[in-house]
Amino acid sequence: MKKALSFLLALAMLLSVAGCGSGGTAPTSGGAGTAQPKSDYPKKTIEMIVPFGAGGGADIAIRLISKYAEKELGQNIVINNITGGSGTIGLTQLSGAKPNGYTLGYFSSTNSNDDLLFQGIKYNVDSFQPIVEISADPHIIVASKKSGIKNMADLIAKAKEKPGELKFGVGGAWTSWDFLKIKLEKQTGISMKRMVFQGGAAAITSVASGDCDVAVPFVSEALPQIQAGNVVPIAITSKDRFDLAPDVPTVKENGIDFTHTMWRGIVAPAGVPDDVAQTLCDAFKRAYDNPEYQAEALKAGMFSEFKAGADFEAFYRENHKTYKEMIDSTNLAQ
Repeated sequence: MKKALSFLLALAMLLSVAGCGSGGTAPTSGGAGTAQPKSDYPKKTIEMIVPFGAGGGADIAIRLISKYAEKELGQNIVINNITGGSGTIGLTQLSGAKPNGYTLGYFSSTNSNDDLLFQGIKYNVDSFQPIVEISADPHIIVASKKSGIKNMADLIAKAKEKPGELKFGVGGAWTSWDFLKIKLEKQTGISMKRMVFQGGAAAITSVASGDCDVAVPFVSEALPQIQAGNVVPIAITSKDRFDLAPDVPTVKENGIDFTHTMWRGIVAPAGVPDDVAQTLCDAFKRAYDNPEYQAEALKAGMFSEFKAGADFEAFYRENHKTYKEMIDSTNLAQ
């Protein structure tokens, strides 16, 4: 159903060999500018909009890659956390920014379909120019100690015992968390009560306190609470186990043929000049390839994956179609 919201609103390091453009030309889409003479970009600070709160998976991922990219660009990248509306407020501001390369933003799997999921959203798949993908992160299913849930069998049994009552926290409405919930419910025949939080950090904190029964944070969000013993890790939604949480089995190991990941990337407003997009792409690729960045990304729990240029452009479009089909088939857009 269409969610009524106010418009006020890696050890899986999957290193892609994709380059930053096809034949040396940055991709164009959704009104991206035509090729222009080489500029002196960047010559001032770049704003990076993160449409979720500090400390969550989006914030962690962007702050880390930006720390290395700003060295390559020779300019500071200032992170601006613009929260609310499950990410739509920040992305609305990004879509309306000047397409000059000085305002960039975090983007993930579902965002190109926000206009189908939320009322009053003016941006769409053509409102942004994809720059780079930096990770494809699975979720870790965690439970509160109060819930008594210790594995997937417990979770499914409790959800079936009292349909619609088990409290399932999502770090933003109609983000990857929600689609994981939809897929898991369909596959296992369960129904859970949805609790929406502004970011993954808030969701897992609620699970740690016992106010929420289950949540599916990203590894980067979950590790501190898991290591502190504040939550019970149930399963990870990747194909294989993760070295930083080797004792957490995959959902598949629990007898359920289920995987789910969410890609994270950086986009610009549509219309950014080709040479600017190319400069950004090249800088983020060098930052990504830095061994120090890779070590920090792994420590932070990120599953590194890189796409850029024509590869990321094609992936961006195909991903949009995949989620649109899921939205249509689930009757969310009502």
